[in-house]
Amino acid sequence: MSPLDLHRSSYTNGHSSAPTKSSSSQPSFETRAIHIGSEPYLSSSAGVVPSLDLSTTYAQSAAGQPSKGFEYSRSSNPTRLALERLVASLEGKADIALEKNLRAQGIESKSFGGGPAAVAFASGSAATATVVSGLAGQAGHVVSVGDVYGGTSRYMLQVASVQSGVETTFVDMAYGLQDQSPVQPLSEAEEEALQREEDDAIVKRVQEAVRPDTKLIWAETPTNPMLSLVPIALLAQVAKAHSIPLVIDNTFGNPYYQNPLLLGATVVTHSGTKYLGGHSDVISGFAITSDPTILSKLRFLQNAYGNVPSPFDAWLIIRSLKTLAVRSRQHGLNALALATYLVEEAVPAGLVRDVRYPGLKRSVESRGEKRERELAWAQLSTAAQRWATKQGFSRDGPRGFPSGGMVSFHIVSNHAQSQTETGVADAFLRRLKIFTLAESLGGVESLIEAPLLMTHGGVAVERRRELGIDGELIRCSVGLEDEEDLVEDIRNALEAVGAQVRGGGI
Repeated sequence: MSPLDLHRSSYTNGHSSAPTKSSSSQPSFETRAIHIGSEPYLSSSAGVVPSLDLSTTYAQSAAGQPSKGFEYSRSSNPTRLALERLVASLEGKADIALEKNLRAQGIESKSFGGGPAAVAFASGSAATATVVSGLAGQAGHVVSVGDVYGGTSRYMLQVASVQSGVETTFVDMAYGLQDQSPVQPLSEAEEEALQREEDDAIVKRVQEAVRPDTKLIWAETPTNPMLSLVPIALLAQVAKAHSIPLVIDNTFGNPYYQNPLLLGATVVTHSGTKYLGGHSDVISGFAITSDPTILSKLRFLQNAYGNVPSPFDAWLIIRSLKTLAVRSRQHGLNALALATYLVEEAVPAGLVRDVRYPGLKRSVESRGEKRERELAWAQLSTAAQRWATKQGFSRDGPRGFPSGGMVSFHIVSNHAQSQTETGVADAFLRRLKIFTLAESLGGVESLIEAPLLMTHGGVAVERRRELGIDGELIRCSVGLEDEEDLVEDIRNALEAVGAQVRGGGI
């Protein structure tokens, strides 16, 4: 079944259950995360933890003949290579062993088969800049999702545009949560017809933005900060029709919950600082692709720009990725618990509105909310679907299902939505005891922010207004603390601020 067929079938009962594990020799996500890049047979000491190689340069057996496949650490480093193999294996079907380096060491590859390749960078922003500059070139055109990370918007509009003449057109690529019409019982044929109508509307908007000089389509899903979902398989269909690459920023999804390459994306990017690193102690970025031409270009630019992580940073992320699956599960469980409290208690109490969590099943669900939840399940990775099903979750179950660790919502106030102030939000944020007011996300600790003045402060006012980014918007990165403690922390702060709002104090 093609990615697009999978997308279309996801709205029928046929895809509401989890896939079973393949009987092939391909190890599961959890197994790959622990073993790829840490194989003892690749270590000179046979250590079960990969060695940290800090050397900047390597001996050559003769002029121009590296003795073990490495010349200079900016170009290639054993620790970084191990990390790139690991990240590639988590985004694709299998690990790619870099055969050239293994053969140079006289080692027979024992990898789990062919697959995509990853290129590691010093930050997520470096990965973004390298991918956009490498694909768009001089004076190229980019079609981008509208609800995009503020740093990505900054690069496209203030750097790529100014320095390289790259033009970006922002397009609404998500299913609209603004469709608040109540869910109506429909036959399978009626459901399919409505689905196709909505799909066609997205395809039309993107196609109308594509020009002869368009070099790539850029999207992130879930989006930042509104947590809208973009249908990857549909965008892949448009990109393929126009012979241009589709790039998906998978930072919010992370490889445990979502594998865009398997849904048709050409390139996947990450801020490795977030869920991949997972401990708020290392900055990195990645680009992953199965396209050999794009891979060659990215590797060339990685070396030419020198935007590489240090060996120690690479080693730290290898350590962190071993626990990505278990961390992601708890992030998801805690985020679902928080979203459930917000919808079932805080919204009826008039404390918050517009709660965003893609996997949430609401007791009273609009067409837009149902559509997004179904897409969230359709784009959930095999590993995440299998685990969720074992835990009693399902696409249409009463609780919904864990779909990541991010939650966003608006606080209710007595004032008009502001594009310059965060009065009620600031009062709420200052009352929190466990959530830390800070930018970034994906760490073990819970973080919270007001995007208007923090991560998206550099986005144009009119653009923020269109996206719903105002002074009342809150974005939560839900960590691994006890879920009851987290919910209680949010509840106490909301109720205190709510009392002030009702009393006219805010």
